[in-house]
Amino acid sequence: METRTFNPNNFISVTEPAKDHLLKQIKDNDALGVALGVMPNGCAGFEFTWDFVSEYYSQDYKITQMDDSVLIVDLLSADLLEGSEVDLVDEGIKGKTLIVKSPKATGACGCGESVTFNI
Repeated sequence: METRTFNPNNFISVTEPAKDHLLKQIKDNDALGVALGVMPNGCAGFEFTWDFVSEYYSQDYKITQMDDSVLIVDLLSADLLEGSEVDLVDEGIKGKTLIVKSPKATGACGCGESVTFNI
């Protein structure tokens, strides 16, 4: 059974493997946290975006706390990502990949790079 990191005040749940991976990346890149967003792109309509953040204004984002770091979501993406789970999957020779499981996604492309939302 996999352990999940979730606090009712948090916006997105993060599995322990994903949290460990993100915290290492944040530390290695001397950042305060990571930003997760959604933008129109890809064959299914939308793709998830990741960026490191060095500063942010909390009133502009939904925040999930991860130890001393944060995962932030911009308010434009927040509606589509609310209730999502971030996980880390080992794809063998391809390596490890962060995946976002959004309960509001209604489909995905064959390669898994983009998703569909009925908005």
